[in-house]
Amino acid sequence: MIQMVSQRPRPLVRLILRALLVTFVFQATVSVRSVSAAGSGSQAIQGLGSYFLTLPYGGIKMAVAVLGAVAGGMGFIFTGGDKVTADKIWGPAMGGEYVITPEHIRGEKDLHFFGQAPSK
Repeated sequence: MIQMVSQRPRPLVRLILRALLVTFVFQATVSVRSVSAAGSGSQAIQGLGSYFLTLPYGGIKMAVAVLGAVAGGMGFIFTGGDKVTADKIWGPAMGGEYVITPEHIRGEKDLHFFGQAPSK
């Protein structure tokens, strides 16, 4: 008997595609008007904005970090214990910022989703 394969993406594939989309969107630096031009109450608004932006961003960043930790561990095992290979996976995946701060929103500090790979 022939089974029909659904053309709809599976839930895990959809989740991964959404995570990649958000990752690429957040690679751009988040910036708004400066504090002096924003007016009164802007610090509270920026604090709330950073909190509410951190919720989805931090969750996706944690998922990428966990997947990167697993992939780096597998790379370590499959290369016979080559820590340099594992570090090249662990550095970018687990590095970077996990929290969006008001400095990121004001454009005073760049937001880096991925960390730096070790230079060797």
